[in-house]
Amino acid sequence: MSSRSDHHIEHSESTDTCQCFHCHLPIEGKPPYTAVVNEIEQPMCCPGCKMVTEAIIAGGLDNYYQHRTDSALQANSISNKLREELLLYDRDDIQKDFVIERSSSDETPDETLEKQASLLIEGITCAACVWLLENHVGLIEGVSRVSVNLSTHEAQVSWNPEKIPLSTLLIAIHEIGYKAYPWREDRQEALLKKENRTFIRRLVIAGIGAMQVMMYAVALYSGAISNDMTDPYRDFIRYVSALVATPVIFYAAAPFFKAALRDLKVKNLSMDVPVSIAIGGAYLASLWATVTGSGEVYFDSVSMFTFFLLTGRYLELRARHATSRAARALRNSLPSSCLKKEGNDYVRIPLKDLKTGDRVRVLPGDSIPADGLIIEGKSSVDESMLTGEYLPISRSINEAVMGGSLNVDNAIEVEITHVGDETQMSAILQLLKHAQQDKPAIAKLADRVASWFVGAVLITAIAVFWYWSGSEPQHAFWIALSVLVVTCPCALSLATPTALTAATGYLHKLGFLVTRGHVLEGLGKVNHIVFDKTGTLTQGKLQLEEVRAVNGCNLSEQELTAIASALESHSEHPIAKAFIKPTSVITAPLVAESPVSHTGQGLEATIDGDNYRIGRPDFCSPDNTPSTPDTPGQWLLMSRNNQALCWFRISDSLRAEAADVIHKLKSYGHKVTLLSGDQNSVVSSVASQLNIDSWQAEISPEGKLDYIRQLQEQGDHVLMIGDGINDVPVLAGANVSLAMGNASDLAKTTADAVLLSDDLNRLVDAFELMKKTRNVIRQNLGWSLAYNLTALPLAAAALIAPWMAAIGMSISSLVVVGNAMRLNGKQADKKQARSKAHTTQYKAVEA
Repeated sequence: MSSRSDHHIEHSESTDTCQCFHCHLPIEGKPPYTAVVNEIEQPMCCPGCKMVTEAIIAGGLDNYYQHRTDSALQANSISNKLREELLLYDRDDIQKDFVIERSSSDETPDETLEKQASLLIEGITCAACVWLLENHVGLIEGVSRVSVNLSTHEAQVSWNPEKIPLSTLLIAIHEIGYKAYPWREDRQEALLKKENRTFIRRLVIAGIGAMQVMMYAVALYSGAISNDMTDPYRDFIRYVSALVATPVIFYAAAPFFKAALRDLKVKNLSMDVPVSIAIGGAYLASLWATVTGSGEVYFDSVSMFTFFLLTGRYLELRARHATSRAARALRNSLPSSCLKKEGNDYVRIPLKDLKTGDRVRVLPGDSIPADGLIIEGKSSVDESMLTGEYLPISRSINEAVMGGSLNVDNAIEVEITHVGDETQMSAILQLLKHAQQDKPAIAKLADRVASWFVGAVLITAIAVFWYWSGSEPQHAFWIALSVLVVTCPCALSLATPTALTAATGYLHKLGFLVTRGHVLEGLGKVNHIVFDKTGTLTQGKLQLEEVRAVNGCNLSEQELTAIASALESHSEHPIAKAFIKPTSVITAPLVAESPVSHTGQGLEATIDGDNYRIGRPDFCSPDNTPSTPDTPGQWLLMSRNNQALCWFRISDSLRAEAADVIHKLKSYGHKVTLLSGDQNSVVSSVASQLNIDSWQAEISPEGKLDYIRQLQEQGDHVLMIGDGINDVPVLAGANVSLAMGNASDLAKTTADAVLLSDDLNRLVDAFELMKKTRNVIRQNLGWSLAYNLTALPLAAAALIAPWMAAIGMSISSLVVVGNAMRLNGKQADKKQARSKAHTTQYKAVEA
């Protein structure tokens, strides 16, 4: 037998795919990393594996690789060598690539820091695996949160490093039959591909085996009917059937047995338990009948049952993998390289070498490599991958563009402002990851119901077996087997998550990013919608309309504007954009020192030794507050050393769709309120134009939060929609919160959903889809319960054979999945029609 290292060398020479020497995951093409083991260079899939391997060798543990075998690694028990390897993950230098530190409490950041690890879990097959992992690891002392994503096999584990090391968590995961690795995108994709290939192999073997055994079963049934088949021929066909069915049981059905043993080990009843009892019991009984020459054999039923069950789970697997493609497609929208300007030339560099401040040239048809500002040229940019908007948006000099968006018309030169984790795309991916990890309460309830349902099924099967043993003992086992198979709660477990997955996936395509699991449920309970004004009901593209100096001010309009620009350059509020000019009138821009933002009040900073303030009149000049000008509009006061200098009049325009959206929301029976910190005249004008009866102006962030709490005390379920830092408290306090696409980063991370498309019509779409999703969930749960309650007495009355039960159970699961996919199907047709309409409109505008 060749050594492990020889195997890797031969494999890499014969094909384009090899395996990582350390973790065994496949590597496409040339290995990106290598490490020397026993004087032989071995392929590594990532820096983590390379670092761990080199640490093992440096620690004198090279015998670990000499004696390691695949079967040893796959065993549920943890060997000393594997334990020593997992202990290496306690090192800070190894954790830096997949572990982050964060406060244990968002409200009290001074508390003990927790660590959060992103792990990739191998061995997950169904929702029961997720439940088992979350409950087993979550009960370990020192672990505060465990969230496992069924679609991507990714786990987020938060723990206190002072109470427990990471290696203990990894060992606990291995001990219940799973494998945990540091999360990496390429490793995740390789694992999903491996899972898909393995499932197809099992499905093919089960299908071929079922067809072959069915042919032999026809001969047995024909011989039994005509009564002309002699015992030697009958026994020969039985032995051949057993031979064909054996790989179906021991390979194709192996995941069911492994999962059942794993669940029983931790005292959990999942759907794999009755399935394994059914498959294993039928196979052993048939084998006994074959050897003894007595009784009936059901190798055909066992093989067909395995095939149908695997078919249902494979379709579920494909649906789960489809949900993770959106994030991968988003990442893949970034180019692998870009044209960086060096002197008067452009040099192509890898994307990872791009830095803030670099200038890049983006040709028509190319993706923009990172967030930046256009400094030369004008073009249309397709941001549909990021925002769901299909109409290309015109962008010109000094306007921002997002990494991953597509340049449509002309070549442009972009100065990079954000790279890596600081980009908008990275923020969207993090929010999407958070959304996938968060599980709605209704899904958790379905998991618990399924677990109790399995226990009830087992008790029922035992009772049925006992009853029939007294009257027809030769059929008792097969009747009990039918009960186990026909009532398998696969459909019940799939009813809710498939519908929620389809709905959230569709909303993301539209640019409505759900970042918390309770959003779709919460929208169904909302009866009061509260809007912020600036940047929410209005465009948020504020413009400086007028500068009016106060009596005694000897500064020019340009000088006053320059001071205001220096102050507002430290603010993320939409108002700040009105003061930031593409080019400065003054050659040397002013520098504001020690800036302080007073939420809901304004800004203050020091310029050339003087204290300047801009914002509300009573904040800027508290001792001698001037009267607001009579001219309609939004007025800001600027003061120097608490003495008023000038007024700035800011204008904004309503969103084109705002009035229609408000009308639709009110027609659905929702109460609508407008809360704003702006002046009374401005807010009243907006409320009047939008036909909003309930509104409040000049209200502080604390006042907004108090108002929301008053509504909640009255029994209202509140949806809050905002975009600024001053909206963060009220976003956190609402039952459901929505941040606009142009909102501050803090507002986005606080909100339960983000409107990436910046189109309020998507809110209406969300409410409509929520109603359809609730109907689909009810239909799925109703179908699942009705099927089980109908099939159970039929099976108990011996009216359903095991193979019929297998088909019924599989069809039940497929009906649930198919019904949930309708949410994507119908909406996709609308989406395609809307896309065509937008394209036609865009072409007409261009013409």
